[in-house]
Amino acid sequence: MDNQTIQETARETLARIREESINLGNSVYSDFVSIAHNKFEDYVIDFSNYGYLEYCLFADALKLFENNGYDLITKIIEELEDSK
Repeated sequence: MDNQTIQETARETLARIREESINLGNSVYSDFVSIAHNKFEDYVIDFSNYGYLEYCLFADALKLFENNGYDLITKIIEELEDSK
């Protein structure tokens, strides 16, 4: 896969996680964004509200860092936040 395709796939994955979080009424996307923007020191994730699907969505989000790096993922987050 070329870099453009990888970036598009990461963007689509994160957009899907955001959409599913909204539809399910959970905080997976906002939890991930808080971690990505280094707000984790002040932010406590309440995993007691997570079920199987929420854990899978959160794992997909964390895999984005592993596969794409911090800079690209934070750039995609900013783009998604600007498109609200």
